[in-house]
Amino acid sequence: MVKVAVSGIPRGYQMPREDGNWLQEKHRRQIMAVSPDVELVETPQGEVHRVDGMVEGVEVLLAEGGNTIHYGEELDREDYLKFFTPSLRWVQLCSTGFGDNITPEIISGEVVLTNAPGIHTIPIAESVIAAMLDHAKRLKQRRIDQGDHAWGNVKLSELYGSTVLLLGLGNIGRRVAMLCKSFEMRVIGTKRRVEEVENVDLVFPPDELKRYLREADYVVIAAPLTPLTENMIGPEEFEAMKESAYLINVGRGRIVDEAAMVEALGAGSIGGAYLDCHVEEPLPSDHPLWGMENVLVIPHDSHSSPFIGDRIVDIFCENLRRYIKGDPLLHVCDPARGY
Repeated sequence: MVKVAVSGIPRGYQMPREDGNWLQEKHRRQIMAVSPDVELVETPQGEVHRVDGMVEGVEVLLAEGGNTIHYGEELDREDYLKFFTPSLRWVQLCSTGFGDNITPEIISGEVVLTNAPGIHTIPIAESVIAAMLDHAKRLKQRRIDQGDHAWGNVKLSELYGSTVLLLGLGNIGRRVAMLCKSFEMRVIGTKRRVEEVENVDLVFPPDELKRYLREADYVVIAAPLTPLTENMIGPEEFEAMKESAYLINVGRGRIVDEAAMVEALGAGSIGGAYLDCHVEEPLPSDHPLWGMENVLVIPHDSHSSPFIGDRIVDIFCENLRRYIKGDPLLHVCDPARGY
């Protein structure tokens, strides 16, 4: 038998169960249908260390959480580490990012770590377009005027003909590029290995970023956090941007030098920002970003969607089939590269 444990509710999941778990009956049937050798157990976060025998014999873990910073009903760090017993062979994450999920067992290769790229691609890409439209069509001002019963004209802009620079051309970046092309925007972006990317007019290496930032009306950060991307957008990059440029960060907060960003936003050196991720989360209540009129603070949930669970289970079941057959797993994480 292969004992499979599921713990931690995926961030943004909209249908958690009252018992603190999240699999729907259709998900349980889908997992059990992979093989008659599957034994499936579920436990809510915070309960693993309280239930005798919970981690005993667990070979496969489908987990959300395990991070240093604990979010809601995700698996907390203490319980995540409890699963790392001699029987554990594979951890499948319900997310793409995995920096905090690395353990000595994963580094040594005793436990394989896989992530779930693509599960948030569609909702995040749609959120990026929503941020652009909100900015161009000044929907915030429209709501203020409506509340004041003010019949006033507002100067708007268009996405048509504007330039979007994508920092990161992975699943999310490519999806954003496709949507931007439907608005007939010019799309440029960074890639470590320069090559043609569908729907992208110009691909350039990261070391040429400052040169092309000058052309961007929208700067979208959709890259993973790695040693190469940390603080990639700093004082010099903000200096290179147009005063009207709008920053959209759906990657990781630490890709941006936060102090430099706050200074640029406060001084009007850039036009504004949609920020889905932050250096410290939750964002402290006294943080200056909360009070900036040209900033839209999002609590790291631009990926929210009713279809997250289905996508996670599809990816997990494909990998579970491979695991049971002894085939190579998909989406194996490389701790050294960070993706």
